Amino acid sequence: MMGSPASHADHDHLFTTYAPEGAPARVLCSLYEQYTDAYPDEPVPPQHRRYRALVDTIVADGQLRSLRDLDLRRVNSAYVTCFEKAEALEFQLSLWRNDATFAALLLQTRADIVADLTAQTEADARRLEHYKRWNECLAAPLDIGGYNRISLLAQMQPDDWHEIALSWDWRHGTAELEWLTAQRSCDRATAVYIMCKGAPGDVASHAHAPTARDAFIRTIAARLEDGFYPSADFCLPISMRTRVAFAEQMAIARRTRVSPWVLPSDLLHHDGQRHQPKYAITDGRLHYHYEHWLAHVAPRR
Repeated sequence: MMGSPASHADHDHLFTTYAPEGAPARVLCSLYEQYTDAYPDEPVPPQHRRYRALVDTIVADGQLRSLRDLDLRRVNSAYVTCFEKAEALEFQLSLWRNDATFAALLLQTRADIVADLTAQTEADARRLEHYKRWNECLAAPLDIGGYNRISLLAQMQPDDWHEIALSWDWRHGTAELEWLTAQRSCDRATAVYIMCKGAPGDVASHAHAPTARDAFIRTIAARLEDGFYPSADFCLPISMRTRVAFAEQMAIARRTRVSPWVLPSDLLHHDGQRHQPKYAITDGRLHYHYEHWLAHVAPRR
């Protein structure tokens, strides 16, 4: 029933030892609660996800802070099953040799975690393989030239501007963002994203001392309010957490009920298409977008 120690040890490379004899109660609680605020699109690490599910079968309502002795020992076994190496697991299984049901649950959970971690490791390997030519892409000379970033942006398309806006490091200033959002051909989603990154709610409610950036965000809001951007082709490929934060900022701005914050309510929910960029930016350096470079520019091997 307990399985082969050798077979468990075969997967030890997937686990990192921390407390093989069991973790303190505060650690058990912390691990259980760690990802409770995760959004559906935020992947919870397999070990944490399986640990939480296992604990839920042991403790009613996840009340780990008032465990009785037997439940505490079961939760400790759940911890070892999900996080520790084979030797610690085998010892925990031996403690439950007279409770075949619980031991089987531990074994099944371990098997599920191994399958999850193996799949994750394989996916990581595929990703590394896919991006193994990243530095080659960064070094590739562009088919456009200019004396600064804005002169390069002027030769690009709205798809490229959208990609650059999504990746922009605001520590590099806003001159390039100001230029592209001043173009009528800039997609509305690009302008919305840039405005939201600038915290329009804070600007509208005067949550801080006025800055030059505030004037820029106010200008974008005025353009959005006036329908300055005729093209609304792109979607916003952002996480749920970011979307919620953006929605909160826009709600704060709208509550002022003054221009330029009387914005359309559907700006964040427009069902557009994915952009197809040729260019991208990393650490302030413009380069080919990796997928475009790989498909159309990269020397064949």
